[in-house]
Amino acid sequence: MAMKLLFDRLQGTLEHNLDLRLERSNMLSANVANVDTPGYTPVDLKFDEQLAQFLKGDTPVGLRKTDTTHRGPDLVAPRGEAEFDFHALPDADGNSVDLDHEMSKLAENQLLYRAMSKVYNKRTALMKYAIAEGNG
Repeated sequence: MAMKLLFDRLQGTLEHNLDLRLERSNMLSANVANVDTPGYTPVDLKFDEQLAQFLKGDTPVGLRKTDTTHRGPDLVAPRGEAEFDFHALPDADGNSVDLDHEMSKLAENQLLYRAMSKVYNKRTALMKYAIAEGNG
C-alpha cells in the first residue's frame, strides 16, 4: 500500500504532463522556425482533456481490459494528439504560421511547464521529507 501512495496516478500524470509540454514546445518552436517556409501549416499538440480524464481514473476506450486475466499495463498514460493549427489564413505562398499566435502559445506552454515542474519538485521534496521521517 505504501508504494502505491508514493507512485500514484498524480505522480505519473505530473511526469507525463512535463513530457507532453516539452513535446508541445518542440512542435511550437518548429512552427516559429518555419514562419517563412512556403506551404507550411503549423501543428500543435492537444492533450489537456486526456490528462484530465486520466487523472479522474478514466482509461482510454481502446485500453480497457475485457477480462481480469488479460495482461497489460496497470497505468496507461495519456497521449497527445498532433493537430494542424488552422488559426490563420495562408499567405500568398501558402504559409499559415501566425508568428504572434505561435509565440503566445509558446509562452503559455512555458509557463505551464514551469508550474508543473514546481509542483513536481515540491511533491518530490515532500516525499523525501516523509521518507526521512521529518529529520530533513
